[in-house]
Amino acid sequence: MQFRAIKNKPERHRFQLAEYLAIVVSLVALTLAVNQLDAGLGDPLVSGGLLLFLAALVAFVVLTRRAGGHHLLNLRILTNHAFTYSLLIYVFLQLVQISLTFVIPNLAQLTFNQSALVAGFLLLAGSLLSSFLGPVMGRLLDDRGPRFPLIAGSLCIMASLILFTVFIANLTILTIIAFHVLYMLGFSMMYNNTMTLGLQQLNGPQISDGNALFNMLQQYAGSIGTAAMAVIIAIGGAGIQNGATAVLSGSRLAFIVLFCFTVAIALLAFALLASLKRQPSGR
Repeated sequence: MQFRAIKNKPERHRFQLAEYLAIVVSLVALTLAVNQLDAGLGDPLVSGGLLLFLAALVAFVVLTRRAGGHHLLNLRILTNHAFTYSLLIYVFLQLVQISLTFVIPNLAQLTFNQSALVAGFLLLAGSLLSSFLGPVMGRLLDDRGPRFPLIAGSLCIMASLILFTVFIANLTILTIIAFHVLYMLGFSMMYNNTMTLGLQQLNGPQISDGNALFNMLQQYAGSIGTAAMAVIIAIGGAGIQNGATAVLSGSRLAFIVLFCFTVAIALLAFALLASLKRQPSGR
């Protein structure tokens, strides 16, 4: 019996330069505006950056909705609620996680007078835990479904930020490690699993668009999170002469903001579970 090889001819599409420039301008403008946010909304760079961000984002959406042709991203996948909830959870988890890797070492060095080496090691236990638990939590999703990892993960990340906020003035090396490990436990339950759940909602060529959105926003969430935390710490410590006290006050505000993000993650998790429950059983 002879088998004939099937040759797939690659498709060529014109690169959508206008769409690419629109999304780049929007993301850069938002980053610049966030970096100057401590100057107030009245600052030209802040207000101008936000306006440019909105204008460029609207332009990108309009361009991608044009009929015919090949677009940079198929934004129609965002009409799938379960996918959108998964994407937002994934992005917010990344933002909070990267923000903690900025806030914790700075707090340890500038307020608690720890060395750079010790400040870096504070994150080691949580990072190692997340690496080892990744495959385990994927198996948990397969065996028990999304409800347990999403709800338990949400409770862990919220509890972690509450503990950081309440006990910030009395933190020690051990408590910082313990609270960060608690966050990374919840992070491990939700992070890869939400990407899996989101991509499962897409079919065929939509999957590549979904992957592109997950990867693009993951990278951007990390950069914007670090920039935002630096500004928030500066705002929270404004007017305080003592440097250590200023960093402590600013870090407290940062933890409060991050806690708000964990609440949003929990609400999105329940919305995702409700959306998945409404789907036909054959999906």
